[in-house]
Amino acid sequence: MPRPFRIAALQPRTFEPREHVRAWEALLARIDESIAGHHLLVLPEAAIPGWALLSRDAAAALNLPADEVWFQALADRARRSGCAIAAGIVRRDSDGALRNELVLFGRDGSTLAHAGERTASGWFARGRGPAVADIEGVRVGLIVGHDLARRDLMRGLAGVQLLIAAAAPRDTGRVPTFEASAESDLLAARVALLGAWGIVGGKSGSEGGLVRFCGGAGILDPAGQWVVRAPADQPGIAATEIDIDAAPGSALDFASLPAMRAEDTGRDAATGHAAAIAFDPHPSAVESMERVRALVGAAVASGARLVVLPDLAGTDPRAVTAAETLPFLRAVTEGSGITLFAGLAERSEGQTFKTAYAIEDGQVLFEHRQSVLDRDERAAGFRAGDRAPQIVRTALGAVGLLSGAEGLALGTPAGAGIAVWCAGDAAAPVGGTARAIAIEDGVTVVAAGSTSRAGGAFVVDATGRVLAATPPGDALVASARLL
Repeated sequence: MPRPFRIAALQPRTFEPREHVRAWEALLARIDESIAGHHLLVLPEAAIPGWALLSRDAAAALNLPADEVWFQALADRARRSGCAIAAGIVRRDSDGALRNELVLFGRDGSTLAHAGERTASGWFARGRGPAVADIEGVRVGLIVGHDLARRDLMRGLAGVQLLIAAAAPRDTGRVPTFEASAESDLLAARVALLGAWGIVGGKSGSEGGLVRFCGGAGILDPAGQWVVRAPADQPGIAATEIDIDAAPGSALDFASLPAMRAEDTGRDAATGHAAAIAFDPHPSAVESMERVRALVGAAVASGARLVVLPDLAGTDPRAVTAAETLPFLRAVTEGSGITLFAGLAERSEGQTFKTAYAIEDGQVLFEHRQSVLDRDERAAGFRAGDRAPQIVRTALGAVGLLSGAEGLALGTPAGAGIAVWCAGDAAAPVGGTARAIAIEDGVTVVAAGSTSRAGGAFVVDATGRVLAATPPGDALVASARLL
């Protein structure tokens, strides 16, 4: 039986930090206009007093009120309305240090949880990290800012039904658009990984001459797809009613994941030209392979010397197998000057693995059995490999090879300057997850998925900037020169 839960994400206009009194009054007015009829209202990151505070000295000069003033006003509104409030607040320690936090007030006005951005950045000190709380039987997770790019922090959020993020989408282009924001992509990927609903507040405008926000307050379904969003260029609110029990939980078994790798001290630089191909196998093996030949040829013609195909096996152990397909892929690479990566089903001694292959000049250079399987892959009868992702030495440098669900939960092997991800139909949006890998590991990512709405092909640089991407629905090549 559905359990309705009414939620809303607020998107106020920005004020400069020196205007914090006006900003606070305007925010309270927006809350009073919006809060009625909801179980949860979410405010954006650093809604109080603003994100662009520049330094602890600059913040001290603003003569801000004590944190308790903000807390009391929000708690009173939560209690009077019977609506929980999650608010992004910049907290100040006794020594003046600033912390980027998300505070959750219960429907009775009590303080249920604090999450703090653990990844120290700019003028914010290191916080406590994500938090988990309960809103009258609904298990919620709270996460702040750059922590969305920390895959190791996701394990502690396993089992939440709703992920609340304080990570206001930022714009980096000439026209405000939340579609290109790293924050939006990261949140979509994390929500899908957890199999939870997601919600984030947004901002409209700029702060401090340093950052322009691009709206994008919204609510995501457990597949990482946006249900509703506020506009990109003006204040607004995103609200809807969800069935909170429809959250299926993570498709990965977090308890069985391999241990996280230790941090490395450096990586090879990524150079050259790379391409990823979005593709779905056709029922006809002959037609499918001819289409692969044409797409690989297009990638080569674009200048690519490293080409990535998706995981072609999907959830059918009998579909695209290594025994049938490897000879064709070897022939495609012979004399082409490329290194080709693809994921296939490998049958060995009565077991079926999902195996990614690196093929160069007609020969198999390397093979890696996928070590992490999602729920559907396990149900289909695939067996996980017993080795973590490995390094492949290629003409473009040291490549870390990730297959399928490994891209969702494991790090790029130490020393790799490029992460190649044969993603296929991953259990989270490929684009957002590719950006998460790039940002956390500091590597270029070449990721190939299916043609589904959550798939696509992407080349992403080590800062998370998308160099090339394919639109949903088409078998196409994303090709880019690595800078």
